[in-house]
Amino acid sequence: MLFDLPLFRLTLFLCCTLLTSVCNAQNRTPFQLTNQSPFIQIFAIPVAESATILKSGEETSHISINWANNYTTGNNPSEAILFDGESTQFDIRWRYGFDLWEFGVDVNYSHFSGGKLDDFIEDWHGWFNLPNGGRETVQSDQLKYIYLRNGNPQLDITEGHSGFGDTRLTGAYQLSKRGRFDIALRGGIKIPTGKREHFLGSDGLDANLALVLGDDVSLQRYQASYFFTAGALWAADGEVLPQYRQNTAIYYNTGVIKDVSENWQLKLQLDGHTKLYKTNLNQLGDALQLSMGGSYRISNDLKLDFAVAEDVITDSSSDVVFHISLYNYF
Repeated sequence: MLFDLPLFRLTLFLCCTLLTSVCNAQNRTPFQLTNQSPFIQIFAIPVAESATILKSGEETSHISINWANNYTTGNNPSEAILFDGESTQFDIRWRYGFDLWEFGVDVNYSHFSGGKLDDFIEDWHGWFNLPNGGRETVQSDQLKYIYLRNGNPQLDITEGHSGFGDTRLTGAYQLSKRGRFDIALRGGIKIPTGKREHFLGSDGLDANLALVLGDDVSLQRYQASYFFTAGALWAADGEVLPQYRQNTAIYYNTGVIKDVSENWQLKLQLDGHTKLYKTNLNQLGDALQLSMGGSYRISNDLKLDFAVAEDVITDSSSDVVFHISLYNYF
């Protein structure tokens, strides 16, 4: 099975909790999906969010599930790395609007294992005559996260584990909501609540601040809109590879959302960031991933997002991520 029993029970409980609320769905929202590479996940890089702040008294809550498969190897004269495994991350987010402000909390639960997708991915590559990147030379469904520096092991994780990760407190302010653009400032602080020895957190306090722009006017005749986010992340050294950490990084998101019917939308989104480690390896360098999918409005109360994400810069993010998110607005 993909999930152990406690993880399944947690998922079922959270979904039932969301389904009991009543809400009014926003029209267009980005995919809430970031780099699921194991060495990057621990930083909890902020997801893309709307440039429209919630109205005073409005609340949102939603759960996202990201099922990611990783396989990549790399080396240079001083470094060697192997990522081989799968992760399932559950993200739970809550937001509350107050005048022109918005406040929120993000928590997550992750499960790392050898997974079940390796054979499927190799078959997929075979059907379309695509390269496997060396997958066929190693054991299927194993978990190995290994990083060497000058021949010395810096990280060596081979056992599956689960647990809650770092917690993020968020805030936002509506700068403008007139004319062509909606503009907001969004920021947050990440608190090191996840256990670093289980690779569930960075063991450091991080902060971020971003400018978010949304345009529902320019593409109105196509029943579409676009958005753009640019932000900075300041990360403490923590206890995960502290001597190789890059303490400042830039992150960005952009995408297009198009209505295709009253209940269906198509979405295309790019998410990227500069490197968070002092390294020349692609696996720990600048990253860019592409997410393709859509959204279905179940009712006026609920909306379901679904997407598949792949790395645009090779090896910089997970080979493939299956994303699903249930939105609840009230």
